[in-house]
Parts: sequence; C-alpha cells; structure tokens
Amino acid sequence: MKTITPYIASLVVVLFCGPASAGRFVNLAETATFPRGEGEVVQVTTFTTCNNLSCQADALDFQVGVEYGLVDRLQVGFALPNVVTSWTDDFQATEVGGTALWGLYNFVDPDQKGWGLSFAAIAGESPADRRGELALIAEKPFGNWIVVYNGSVGRSWARIDEIGTTEGMTHSLGMSYRATDSIYLGLESEWHLDHSDGSSWDTVGRHLGPNISVETGPIWITAAAHFAVGSGGFTPEKVFQTHVGLPF
Repeated sequence: MKTITPYIASLVVVLFCGPASAGRFVNLAETATFPRGEGEVVQVTTFTTCNNLSCQADALDFQVGVEYGLVDRLQVGFALPNVVTSWTDDFQATEVGGTALWGLYNFVDPDQKGWGLSFAAIAGESPADRRGELALIAEKPFGNWIVVYNGSVGRSWARIDEIGTTEGMTHSLGMSYRATDSIYLGLESEWHLDHSDGSSWDTVGRHLGPNISVETGPIWITAAAHFAVGSGGFTPEKVFQTHVGLPF
C-alpha cells in the first residue's frame, strides 16, 4: 500500500502512485490500485542534506498530491506545485517547484494471484526541466512480510539549451513487516544511474534506510530515513520524509 512520493533525488521522476490504505514505503509504489471512485489526499514533507557535486545546501520540501481510482485497475494522480526552502550558512531561498501527473495500471492483482504486477507512466515539469518516466512495479507477500521492487527509466529535457537532455534509471527494493494490525516496519533502498553521456550507465547515488507506517483511524502516517551509501554521488546524503494520507 503506497502513496505519491515527490522525492526527486535523481534525474528520473520518482513522483509515484500507489494503492488504497496506508503506504508502507515512501519511495516505492505497490501494485494494487484504488477501486473506482475512491482515492486519497497525501501531504509529503521531505528534508534533505546535501554537500556534493550537485548541491551544497539543506532543503525542506512540502507537496500535496491526490490519487483516484478512475476505473477498475487504473489509478491516476497529480501533485500540486511543491514549495522548497533551501539554505546554507550564507543564504536562504524559497521557491515554488514542479508538478506531475501519473497513471498506474494493475495487470496482476496481488489479492487474487499471491503476487502483483503493475506499470506506471509519469509526466512532470519544473522551472528547470520537463520529465517523463515509465516504471515496472512488482511485489510478493510472504505471510506478514512483503517484498516490493520498482524499476524505472526516464528522460529529462532541460529548459536551458546548453544542458540538453539527460536519461536516468532507478532500481528500488523494499521489504515491510506487519508488526501489528496498524504498524508496519520496513527497509527500503534505491540505486540511481545516469546515462547523460550517451555511452554507459553511471551510478550517481545509492540510498538505504528504515521506515515505519502507522494507521490511526482514517489517517495513516509513514516516515523514513534514507542515507547515502558509498562516497561521492550527485544525490542528497540524507533524506528524511513523511507522508500523511487521508482516504476519501
């Protein structure tokens, strides 16, 4: 169970969709979709620390998204423009960022087959670029455990001609354990690759960290902490994110 995820740490759009009820991950979509006519509103808060080749500032990001079951097995969603505040010891700036639209279609229902398979398509834009992404989503439950994989490829078209286009790929893997009827504990990882030079796929960042999801009546809350693995890279060193969802 999953929500939108506006953590755009790589060149790939990772604004993601997911099914009804509480999201067990912050950066992985699950395969189930909302029934027709049902949906949810999700507020996402992201704090990042970054001091590498791509950025030298901390940032706090707020974004609201809506997901809706358009027809059986097809879910659509959109994200309102995010508000990002960045700062260092010398400056602070607040700006309005990008938006996104996406759709997810479920091919294999995990409740019927014991495993799930879905595909998603995402289109996003920001003051810096326009982006598109295609994603494969797979999951397999094992009792109180569930293992989820997301694989996506995307392209970014910069608004500045000198930058041109870049291509990216993200592999995400997560597992979650149902500790009680309302609490899930998990671990999730990401591997970001870049193909902007047109020859080889180069690693631009890896992240790994724990998460927890709690359902409290109609509202659910998911929180995660992601930490960079390895040296260098172009993605934030630390990412702390919370999702608060309200179904309708």
